[in-house]
Amino acid sequence: MYFNKPSLTYAQVIHETKAGDTLSKIAIQYNTRVEEIAEINGLKKDAHLVLGQALLIPGSTYMVQPGDSIAKIANRHAISAGKLMNYNHLQRTLIIPGQKLYMPRPSKMKIWAGTYYVPKDKTTNTKMIESYKDTLSGLFVFDYHPNEKGQLIKVNENEAHKIAWKKNIFPYATVTNISLKGYDPNLIHKILSNSNLRKSFINNIYTLLDSQDYKGIVIDFEMVRPQDRENLNQFIKQLTEKLHRSKMQVLMAMPPMTGDKMPAYYGGYDYSTLGKYVDQLFLMTYNWHWPGGPSGPIAPISEIRPVLKYAVSAAPRSKLMLGIPQYAYDWSVTAGKRTGISYSTQRAIDQFMSHESQINYDQKAGSPWFRYVEQNGTLHEVWFEDPRSLLAKFRLVREFGLGGMGCWHLGTSMPQTEEIVKEEFSIQ
Repeated sequence: MYFNKPSLTYAQVIHETKAGDTLSKIAIQYNTRVEEIAEINGLKKDAHLVLGQALLIPGSTYMVQPGDSIAKIANRHAISAGKLMNYNHLQRTLIIPGQKLYMPRPSKMKIWAGTYYVPKDKTTNTKMIESYKDTLSGLFVFDYHPNEKGQLIKVNENEAHKIAWKKNIFPYATVTNISLKGYDPNLIHKILSNSNLRKSFINNIYTLLDSQDYKGIVIDFEMVRPQDRENLNQFIKQLTEKLHRSKMQVLMAMPPMTGDKMPAYYGGYDYSTLGKYVDQLFLMTYNWHWPGGPSGPIAPISEIRPVLKYAVSAAPRSKLMLGIPQYAYDWSVTAGKRTGISYSTQRAIDQFMSHESQINYDQKAGSPWFRYVEQNGTLHEVWFEDPRSLLAKFRLVREFGLGGMGCWHLGTSMPQTEEIVKEEFSIQ
């Protein structure tokens, strides 16, 4: 697990490795040190690079590689070809290997950034929160959930919220509708549809926040049925009225929708009404592919963009947070049987490097992927995030003028993530 505090470099140049590339060769080309490239990319100094791997390079100067084009370089850095040409005073698109191109640096955007956190022991909590404190505004302690009487089941969070306060990060208690069945629509229906149970549940949430000194609550109710739409609206209205009186905040996780009741199975979530009451809406813009289904991109840009277009039309932009996946999915794809597991992005990097797998990049989805074969012959396909896909998502925050972003979840990211965040944003 990565605990080292990311170094303060200026790394926004993205180099895609070619045949014959080594860290030493790349360092010489960019006039930097092997150690610096290795550190900001979470690699060992003697790491053996693979084809198609995306590396962050310190500085703002890109060295044109064989096979490059203005369009490819611009797309990789999430800018337009025209902007890249204008910034470099180019009159035509012809470029040659070894030519220097300077990457435009947008001014830092002020945002609010939060992350879900599954607590560990106190020592690990301290190390984790300290490591990521410079890129966080809020920590969402996961998870508290109610029983059928609206009583909250305690989390053994080992002072994670106290540690967060000491690091100037606001701690939030995450309340879910998880039961022994997983995310449970019946549980939330029973509580929210009964006015007495709903009131008791709200009082129990208030007591939790007050007694444990949380800044606020993150409501993460998933699989809410369309027929519970008004129940959920009423609950959020009453919850915010009570908590706001005590200067407590209410955040809410929302499924990715492209219109009111679109798709229909998300009809229980009313962006417009909920957006009036809560302090922030966390858009769960990920899991378009999941371990139980076919392999594919977890958070394709082509799917995220329509969600944001709808979200900004239904709720204040300043309240919207773009959800960023900080994990990989690994599917077994042998003989038509596809089953998946999730793990950290850093483990995905270790996986493709140990198997020397070539990295492919889906331009439409804005997502990298690779395949490898186990010793027993099982073929695997892994989709994950890298500097190209992350930068493209971060630029959506800027393009749509969102209030911030967040991720699932702390501890599964890679050093490159923090480097790009600090270069793009000023965290409130």
